[in-house]
Amino acid sequence: MHRITILSKQPPGGRCTLYIRYAEAASRDPAISHEVEYPETDEESRHPPPALLIDGQPVEPSDGVILSPEDVIRGLNDSMADEDLDNLLSALEAVQERLMEEWANG
Repeated sequence: MHRITILSKQPPGGRCTLYIRYAEAASRDPAISHEVEYPETDEESRHPPPALLIDGQPVEPSDGVILSPEDVIRGLNDSMADEDLDNLLSALEAVQERLMEEWANG
């Protein structure tokens, strides 16, 4: 079982919202659960928000700025079947696409 933890600002901004939605979509898989934490200060957490951790390990954005669906898959890659990862990637891409549309339509 994997545990995704989102460290979010309160209220969540754009990246925090995206990461929360990624975690919600991923946790539809019975082998994945998620939680959202709202550290009061950046110093309260080892990883300042926004951050997505899988089993306590931070997932780093490959572009250095914002996590992509592929970054999340990379964090889960070691212990899930290829078919499950493909399905999850499709779900995460849909989340990203919907949120980008929401942002574009403001």
